[in-house]
Amino acid sequence: MSGSNALNAHVKQAPQRLAVVWFTGSTALVEGQGLCYDWDRGTAGEADGRRFTYVELPSTTNAQHFAGVTARDYAACSGGQMIEIYLPGSICNVHAKANCTIGVGLLTFDVTSSYQGFFRYSGLAGEGSCIPLQTVDRSTTAGKVFAKLCEGQPSGGVEVVPIVNNGSIGTLMIGGTTLVVGATIATGNCTYTLADGVAQGLRKKFGVITTEIATNNLVITVTNGCSHQLDDAALATVTFVGASTNVGMEITLEWGGAWVVVSKTKTDPVIA
Repeated sequence: MSGSNALNAHVKQAPQRLAVVWFTGSTALVEGQGLCYDWDRGTAGEADGRRFTYVELPSTTNAQHFAGVTARDYAACSGGQMIEIYLPGSICNVHAKANCTIGVGLLTFDVTSSYQGFFRYSGLAGEGSCIPLQTVDRSTTAGKVFAKLCEGQPSGGVEVVPIVNNGSIGTLMIGGTTLVVGATIATGNCTYTLADGVAQGLRKKFGVITTEIATNNLVITVTNGCSHQLDDAALATVTFVGASTNVGMEITLEWGGAWVVVSKTKTDPVIA
């Protein structure tokens, strides 16, 4: 049924879109693990179809090119191997580390080291995210969860980074979702400068998870920004305030010649 949503089998068989691709890595894979296309493979000035037939583990540089999830477990194989993946739009298992309730919420593939291709947190809607279709708690031990792979605009994946005390948080994905693990930062603010987007419609989400940011702030400087889609009020900073409750707080921006605020939680972060 590759490339088709037709159901030519027993009614309890979920509709799936299957593709055969080449996995460039040598590591073992588990069923439902997310992978991304090797979109920049080869010489940049030459046409190369392998850019969307070769896949690799998710990273900060390929996260805008989600391919799908593995159709089954694969043992480690030196030099890579041919595998089957379920494409976006499929109803299949994902490898999740989250407490899931059928039809509730969204899970997005991870690019974080040790969790590459896992579905742990909620990022942006679209390709690379899924809707759980099974009630099961995988928050302690990662495992299979029946889900619908979303279609549409690239979600860009999720990266999880620790906050930095009195310094720059480092290099982050320009698009996708950055979730910051909070902590008490007693010496000074944690900072980050968001560069201009690289494509019209590119989305960026920031959020705080696990632990409150305390004492000082997470301050994101926006190189070119607009606080509202309907006016030209400048957006210079996004601040997750250390004196406020900020676990679960988030903001989503979209690039259209400037980073425009699409949505944010009510009280935090503060925009200026």
